[in-house]
Amino acid sequence: MFNIAEGLWGSGREAQVPALLNAYGIPYTFSDPLVLCVTLDKAVAKLMVQDAGLATAPFVVIRDLEEVPRVALPWPLFAKPVREGTGKGITAASKIHSGEQLEKVCEFLLRTYDQPVLVETFLPGREFTVGLLGSGKSARALGVMEVVLRENADAEVYSYDNKECCEERVFYWLVDDEEAREAARVAVEFWKVLGCRDVGRIDLRSDAAGRPHFLEANPLAGLHPHHSDLPIICTLLGMPYRDLISAILEEAKQRVFKTRERLERFSEKRTLSPQTFKEGRL
Repeated sequence: MFNIAEGLWGSGREAQVPALLNAYGIPYTFSDPLVLCVTLDKAVAKLMVQDAGLATAPFVVIRDLEEVPRVALPWPLFAKPVREGTGKGITAASKIHSGEQLEKVCEFLLRTYDQPVLVETFLPGREFTVGLLGSGKSARALGVMEVVLRENADAEVYSYDNKECCEERVFYWLVDDEEAREAARVAVEFWKVLGCRDVGRIDLRSDAAGRPHFLEANPLAGLHPHHSDLPIICTLLGMPYRDLISAILEEAKQRVFKTRERLERFSEKRTLSPQTFKEGRL
């Protein structure tokens, strides 16, 4: 099944359909329920990346306004809902320079989105999104696209309005310089650490020294042929939309075949006698 269902409610909304498909043994495209839950919560994803020794900006999660005065991160800061996509909740006000502004933004986000707020140190460098194909050891970067804001865009932030009006506010460039190649390399590492599969995107932004940091993972990336970042990357690469869809199906098919082979071998082992296991003949 070609699964692109994002669900409607809750922190597990993207995992609901894949969980049902798992229960009925129906193969499907894209990542499994666990990965979709982990990556939807940006703070959990950052914790996994951080634990693997990979770069992501220092952060805290605000669940109540009383926690705001205890934030002790280097300024400026950046705030956004912890479980939204497509830039929801990100505006020109998301870049924060004072405690008063932080409290005001957090109050608005907590009230509007009814979920915690991710607050992290603002990264002033270039912004990239990397298209990825494959699962596990086969994962590789398709291409690196830089997000460059025009003069009429919300400054310094890839906001919801900038994304919705991208034709007028954003330049998308395919890049292959040293910093972009590093973004591609670490994006593959992020992809593997999080357990993503088939196809998707990793979003990154560099620090002042030009070192790409993890922003978030998109294992269920948008597939609008003209408006979504992944198809835009493929278009810049000269890859037709039909070929992108075919590549997704081919990756899923190969993954399912490998899984079935492993299950069959495991099933065969379980039918063997205890003596076989004792003698170590497996």
